[in-house]
Amino acid sequence: MRIKLLRYTKDGIRLIADSCRVSGIPPDLEDEEIVRMVVENDYSSVLEHISFTFDVSGISLALSRELLEHRIASHTARSTRYQEEGDFDYYLPKELERNKDAMEHFKMAIEAQRRAYIMLRSLGISRESRRYLLPMATHTNYVLTMNARSLINFLGLRLCVRASPEMRELARKIHSIVAEVYPVIFEGIGCRGVNMAVCPENEVRDSVQGRNCPYKIKGSKAYIPTKKEVRERKG
Repeated sequence: MRIKLLRYTKDGIRLIADSCRVSGIPPDLEDEEIVRMVVENDYSSVLEHISFTFDVSGISLALSRELLEHRIASHTARSTRYQEEGDFDYYLPKELERNKDAMEHFKMAIEAQRRAYIMLRSLGISRESRRYLLPMATHTNYVLTMNARSLINFLGLRLCVRASPEMRELARKIHSIVAEVYPVIFEGIGCRGVNMAVCPENEVRDSVQGRNCPYKIKGSKAYIPTKKEVRERKG
């Protein structure tokens, strides 16, 4: 998986701060102070004024479909109608690395679909029809544009240990890029539990997928309570 930042809004901190000043922010506050206040207090509509465009390559078709759940974004994917895909690369789930037999069967199934795709090409079948043979693991290219507010939402959801491994890898790489560009906005951003100081995952945090969550150990400095716990305390 490779992520390249193609474009982003320049001088974004000033733009956000100036947008806030429309509503009468104290004149003695510096731009970065204003932006920190915006992020900390979730006055996030002004974050929509800045955006980022990424070139994403080496992700699976399955992941590209999952990305469409983030609707406040602009999505462009490589077209399998107009591109030959017989030499496609593909995603290998890391779980398979622990089971050689499973890995072999997975690869055999992928290669069988590749052979069928190529065979149909030799029979004069169009790309539009052949694409239905492509496995969900097939690598694709993707261009993704999001504003900063949507990115925070994306990262909150997809940095969670319960996110699919491929999606979490994408979120980590995107976070690394945007935190370098605008650290005042993104350095403190993590999963939703980190962002809200309360975990909305509740009981499922103790599921198999959540077993590596660093915030669920009671008594540790990193512990973040669940939403259910907070509600029960109020009761």
